[in-house]
Amino acid sequence: MLEIQKLFSFNQGRNIWRILLTDLDQIVIEERDIQNKEVAFSCIDRVTGEFFWKNKLFLDEKFWIGIEDSRSKYLILHQFEKPDMPAHKKIINVDLISGNVLWVNDDLTFYDMDDEYIYGYDSKFEDKEFYQLSIKDGTILNSLGNEEQSKTILNSIREKDYSRYTFAQLLDENSKIPVREITSQFIGENFHFFFCEFIDRENFLIFNYYDKISPQSLINRLIVYDKSSGKPVLIETLNSSTPAPLPDSFFMYDNDLYFIKNKNELVGYRLSP
Repeated sequence: MLEIQKLFSFNQGRNIWRILLTDLDQIVIEERDIQNKEVAFSCIDRVTGEFFWKNKLFLDEKFWIGIEDSRSKYLILHQFEKPDMPAHKKIINVDLISGNVLWVNDDLTFYDMDDEYIYGYDSKFEDKEFYQLSIKDGTILNSLGNEEQSKTILNSIREKDYSRYTFAQLLDENSKIPVREITSQFIGENFHFFFCEFIDRENFLIFNYYDKISPQSLINRLIVYDKSSGKPVLIETLNSSTPAPLPDSFFMYDNDLYFIKNKNELVGYRLSP
């Protein structure tokens, strides 16, 4: 029998723009108020939901700043070259425990990172010049040259480990027959088949589906189905009204399920067979 335990619910009334799990078992949450052009960052324990820090602003920037990446005990943020333009600028290194800024490089743009170094570049007219920085204090340790000259070092950076994650797959006619049989029990005539996603585990199946509630609006539901009992143990509404399907609305990390409800609430559950 599948046991399910709610871990936490995070909702501060703003749209959750991005979440990032860190190596310290935290979740960094980037929230945005688009109408008022305000951003806030918080960091919570990924199991208890308790705050390490909350509603932070960095460098007195109220909106044009965002998350790049995280490794070890560091969180990297960026600003933008120009408002409303996608190109990033600056490397901002934040201590994940305190939420304090450790250092800022105003001249380079973030490229990648590992446990010891941050790699950034300076955009030239026809090329980019790459540099290796100390992750601890931002000191430039090496000039790596242009893209061709730095290729060997940049390609050797260890990729982030996603082995503890389980991401949803798209449900289609090639999905396993048992998966399709289970999901078909819960769908109606308005089912939007090709936009549904699922995570299939030995003891349970997690899936979402969309029903039309009006010509311009869909409702997105999430079901956790216990295979041993043949019954759902959790039914949640991910979005009560959306004009179009939204991918990547849920994922698992170890035995913990995370999803966002109605764009502004992050919820965590533990699923234990």
